[in-house]
Amino acid sequence: MTDAVSEFLDAMGAAGIHPVEPIADMLASGDPVRFRADGDKPGRRNGWAWLHLDGVPAGVFRHYRLGVRKVWRAGSDLRSLSPAERRAIMAQARESKSRRREETEAKQEAAAGVARDLWRGAGRPNSAHGYMARKSLPPFGIRQHGDALLVPMVDPGFRLLNVQRIFPDGRKLFLSGGRTEGLFWPHGAFVQDGRPSVGPLVIGEGFATMAAIHHATGHGVVAALAAHNLEVVARAMRKLFPSRTLIVAADDDRHLSENIGLEAAQRAAKSVGALLATPLPLEPETRSVDSGSDIEDILPTKVVAWIGRAGGGGHA
Repeated sequence: MTDAVSEFLDAMGAAGIHPVEPIADMLASGDPVRFRADGDKPGRRNGWAWLHLDGVPAGVFRHYRLGVRKVWRAGSDLRSLSPAERRAIMAQARESKSRRREETEAKQEAAAGVARDLWRGAGRPNSAHGYMARKSLPPFGIRQHGDALLVPMVDPGFRLLNVQRIFPDGRKLFLSGGRTEGLFWPHGAFVQDGRPSVGPLVIGEGFATMAAIHHATGHGVVAALAAHNLEVVARAMRKLFPSRTLIVAADDDRHLSENIGLEAAQRAAKSVGALLATPLPLEPETRSVDSGSDIEDILPTKVVAWIGRAGGGGHA
């Protein structure tokens, strides 16, 4: 950790802002950082900070719940900065942010080209692929390139912008530099003539989870491919389907200190007026507080009942 990062964190602490997780590396990268601080409720990230290390290190931090907003510059007292200095620092921050945005967009565009090339050069998945064999799922909506399954990731305009690669040992990787926010894997959301499919649309995290739901129920599904992406994708689906019944399928991450999957699903469902379905086993004796569960962990008959109750029993 550089001296400037340490001093910046000390200044935050003096102002009463204490991140609950390490953010030094993120600050050193030059990107804005959102974080949860001491006193914030689970799932809330009221802290925000940005640090510029080129030239004279300077930065800004704030905490929305506490109402704290400070501009910091190396070697200066927070309270001694003049209005002109504050304006200069903020202008520097805007310029740096604009430059980083251009760099990010260039990387995302390049990754999208790689994704399209991989997809065009890929073929039908091998049913003996280690991941597919373990999940016992038919290989619909995906392709295989080498030993990697390719899960296409599209935006609300259904443009292919990234792929998730799934290897036989279960490792999952997105393309380096590629966009992930707001992208999703859809299957069965529309019929061949372009009309929405019949029945509810189910939104959840992983490919295998949503593939299991589609296989068991026939409902259209969308995989956000990450818990933090659920709400963004749910909002996009509500715009595409204003009157359709949406169901958010939660992963149960009870084995973690925070049940990230369930909390993200609850927020996503609330934000779009969707129904919420959880993968808790139906029999109490099968429940465990020591491990989480996804939908593909539940027997297919239970998946049908589980989604059927939440979606009113409609099928595509």
